[in-house]
Amino acid sequence: MANVRTSDIEPGTPVNLRAAWAVHIFTSMGIITGFLALLSVLDGSPRAALLWMMAAMIIDGLDGPMARKYDIERILPRVDGNALDLMIDYVCCVVTPAFFMHRFDLLPREYNISLILIGLVLISSLYIMSSKDIETDDCYFNGFPAMWNLVVNVMFVLQAPKRINVIITIGMVLITIIPLKFMHPVRTRDFRKITLPVLVIWLAAMIYVTWILDDKTKGCASSCLPTAARVAQGIVYAGSFWIIGVGVWRTIRGDPPAPVDTPMARIER
Repeated sequence: MANVRTSDIEPGTPVNLRAAWAVHIFTSMGIITGFLALLSVLDGSPRAALLWMMAAMIIDGLDGPMARKYDIERILPRVDGNALDLMIDYVCCVVTPAFFMHRFDLLPREYNISLILIGLVLISSLYIMSSKDIETDDCYFNGFPAMWNLVVNVMFVLQAPKRINVIITIGMVLITIIPLKFMHPVRTRDFRKITLPVLVIWLAAMIYVTWILDDKTKGCASSCLPTAARVAQGIVYAGSFWIIGVGVWRTIRGDPPAPVDTPMARIER
C-alpha cells in the first residue's frame, strides 16, 4: 500500500473522498479565523486581529497545494473549490482588513477620507477577485490581488503617519486596476530560491513587531522601540520592496515566450 499513489486510486473511493473533504474542511477554517479577526477588531485588539488574519493567510497558502495534490476538483466536482476560496478570501483579505483600517484609525477621519478610501478598497477588490484572467501562465497576478491583510499588517508594524497610509492605500488600489504584475509568493518560479526565505523572514519580522506593539508604543515609528524591533521594521521594508520589485521586473520584462510545441517538449512536459 505504501507504493500506491493517490492518482492510482479510482475517484470516489473512501481514501480519496476522505482526503478531498479534509482539504475542503481545512480551507473552511479560513472563514473561522476571519470571523475571529473581526471579533478581535470589535474588541479593540489589533494584535489578535492581525494574528488571526495571519492564520487565515497561512491556511490560504497551504490549501491550494493540498487540493492539487489530491486532485479534489475531480473527486468532488460538485463543490467549487475556487468559489469557496474566493468567498473566504474576500472576508479575510478585504472586509476584515478594511474594518481594521477604519477601527484603528490608520486613515484620516477628516472629510470622511477613511470611508472613501475603504470604499475604493472594497469595490476594487470585488473586480480583481472576479477577474477571469487574474493570474498569468507563469503564476503572476495581473494587478494587486487584494491582499489587504498584508497591507494593514505592514501599516501597523511600521506605525507610519496617516498621510503615508493614504498614499499606500491609493497606490495599491491603482495597482489593482492597472495590470502591473504582482508575484504569487509561493507559486511564482522566478527568484523562488530567494523569495521563499525572504517571505519567511519577512513574516517572522512582522509577527515579532505585531506582538510587541502595545499601548505604550502605539504611534511610535522608531524612537521608543527596542533595537530588535527597529531592525525588524527594516526587514519589513526590505521584504515589501522585494515582493513589489519582482512584480515590476516581470511587468517590464513582459510575458515569457510560449514554449515550442515539439515532440521533445511534449515528452518533457
